[in-house]
Amino acid sequence: MKFTAIAATLAMTLATMPVAVLAQGAGAAATCPNLMITYENVSKEMAANTASSITDNSAPRATLREMENANALSRANIALNLMRDNKCPLPKEAPDGVTYLSAALKCRGDLLESSASERPATCERSNWTRSGS
Repeated sequence: MKFTAIAATLAMTLATMPVAVLAQGAGAAATCPNLMITYENVSKEMAANTASSITDNSAPRATLREMENANALSRANIALNLMRDNKCPLPKEAPDGVTYLSAALKCRGDLLESSASERPATCERSNWTRSGS
């Protein structure tokens, strides 16, 4: 049972990683921006988890969110190591759940107000801006 959950998490993680992280031999010019996006997406994922926790009092789901955050931080570590190995510019701060919290809270509120068949535009993470920007 535990193996199935781990395999499913790994499959989901690999499916959401940019190709540049998985591909070998890609040029640094193409690799560096993709690695930075991967690194930045960790903060967005953690912010979304924080926003979803506000309206949820389930202990099992809270545990799952913490596991998702730990997996996201592992992806950030891999991206950071690849950035260093490819001599990419390194980020100046660690990923956290607060950087994109305003956008995540707006998305969460819109999700709660919308029908299940539509995803609000505010939930498109590529459009999220840093809090205070």
